[in-house]
Amino acid sequence: MWQKQRLNMCVKKCCHHQLFITRQLSGAAVERQELSQKVMDETEPAPARIDEEWLQAKPYAEIPGPSVMRTISYFLPGGKLYNTNLIELNRRMREWYGDIYRMPGMMGKPDVVFTYNPNDFEVTYRNEGLWPIRIGLESFTFYRKVHRPDVFGGIGGLVSEQGKAWADIRNKVNPVLMKVSNVRQNLPQIDQIAQDFIEKLGTLLDSQTHTISGDFHEELKMWAFESISYVALNSRMGLLSDQPDANAARLAQHMTEFFDYSFKYDVQPSIWPYYKTNGFKKFLQTYDKITEITTNYIEAAIQNFETEDNAKPKSVLEQLLRLNKQIAVVMVMDMLMAGLDTTSSAFVTILYHLACNPVKQERLRRELNEILPNPNNALTNENTKNMPYLRACIKEGLRITSITPGNFRITTKDLVLSGYRVPRGTGVLMGVLALSNSDQYFRHSADFMPERWLKAGSSADACPEARSSNPFVYLPFGFGPRTCIGKRIAELEIETLLIRLLRQYRVRWLGDQPLQYASTIILAPQGNIQFSFEPIA
Repeated sequence: MWQKQRLNMCVKKCCHHQLFITRQLSGAAVERQELSQKVMDETEPAPARIDEEWLQAKPYAEIPGPSVMRTISYFLPGGKLYNTNLIELNRRMREWYGDIYRMPGMMGKPDVVFTYNPNDFEVTYRNEGLWPIRIGLESFTFYRKVHRPDVFGGIGGLVSEQGKAWADIRNKVNPVLMKVSNVRQNLPQIDQIAQDFIEKLGTLLDSQTHTISGDFHEELKMWAFESISYVALNSRMGLLSDQPDANAARLAQHMTEFFDYSFKYDVQPSIWPYYKTNGFKKFLQTYDKITEITTNYIEAAIQNFETEDNAKPKSVLEQLLRLNKQIAVVMVMDMLMAGLDTTSSAFVTILYHLACNPVKQERLRRELNEILPNPNNALTNENTKNMPYLRACIKEGLRITSITPGNFRITTKDLVLSGYRVPRGTGVLMGVLALSNSDQYFRHSADFMPERWLKAGSSADACPEARSSNPFVYLPFGFGPRTCIGKRIAELEIETLLIRLLRQYRVRWLGDQPLQYASTIILAPQGNIQFSFEPIA
């Protein structure tokens, strides 16, 4: 009884504090409100809806969900969601409130409607317009635009920018990062990096147990960073050598801290826009360290451009420098940050499922033997053109465990979602991961079944009927104009290393339980990640 009274007092105190601080906005809060208003003003408003669907829909206020006070109580010490990760938070809220529920906006943020209805996904995406609004990491925007304008010159990058400012950047970088031929010109060096990783793996293997000494996931992070560094900077970092650059290991650690902090300050309720706590100040210090390391890499690359062989493919940085230096620096910085944890985590996930399913692994290896009869041959655009089972394995791994549990948009029109009116300017979180693991949408959803992604008639084991007929259920890289800008690079890196690894080793999972994940703003494997790598004679 005493604990309940104390919790109620804490809730009331927090609510009174919220009312007080909303009257005394800090620079970050003002920036947020001005940005939101500016973006909505840039988006041409649709006329008021008077159609039958809108008139018959239930009022917005009737969408299930907790009140502001109850939401705060959930996240206080002793609350039902205190110290809960993102996956568990989504799962429990869905259990309590159903397949559509509303989280009330606090601290200047808009309400967010969570939906697990793929029809709602389609409605949201089909009405997002040319400039989709996806308010992401607000601490990221604050750091770049308010805290460190001296470094970023007022440019937030694709994660932070919205509206016309976002479109201007995206239109400049799309031809560089989304054009298949431009990305695949990096295949020879990406292949060499994959071979270097395999060579290093061999030095770490115990010939008796076929296990490695050291942390496999950390080794993969170095592979991922070496790969993205080459694409971004046209430069090898030597991270797969005996003496890797210590700054890369520091960056990997700071990125882990970044994801943890971002979940705490960007996802959970926080007062940082109004009052900079000691914890948030440490977050800003982490941002500073990441900025320092990535900036040093970029400056060194720019100095090297004058002496490079002109026959080499132009790096992303070099191509974008011709368009806009500030955008070039910010985009490459984002690539170095995003390409480390996300790609390595996705690779571990896919390899785990192949390791747990030896029949599927052998089926894939037969395809790889056709692609690469001699494991010492080079990978080329020609011999990697037709790899349907490999690409199906990648899709299936990301279906079961995508890098993020959902996709987010701010509505630019009044919408009807699951029979409720959702007004313009409301956040919508689409829970794709939960639906991708539901038998309602994927037959035998718990099973790793790459065959569900093969085209009908392409092979005897193809079973496309085992996947959802609704294309909006599976969207690991997002949808539409704001599709993940690094999609093609990540796919190239993962495909290349899987070919090299499985062409030389049979892989088994040795863990005594299924692969575990830490869930912050991304899903990252954690715990004892133990594979065996048996050389193929």
